Amino acid sequence: MSYCYILVKVFSMQLMSIEDLAAYMDDSKRTIYKYIASGDCPPYIRISAKNIKFDRADVDAWLESKKVDPKEMKERKKK
Repeated sequence: MSYCYILVKVFSMQLMSIEDLAAYMDDSKRTIYKYIASGDCPPYIRISAKNIKFDRADVDAWLESKKVDPKEMKERKKK
């Protein structure tokens, strides 16, 4: 991987703090920390022990994976 590729990738990221993520998801920081502790969270970048960042593209992909089709759930209950 070239240095230029890494720079382009880093500069194209839209990094979000835990506070930003909580606001984006309309959740509390405590809920975000619970997601992290359980391992059920978007991929993140650990800058330091107290500095975690999320790439918005990863957050959006993670949220997309959480979508539930109500019709599908209804069909599962019938079986």
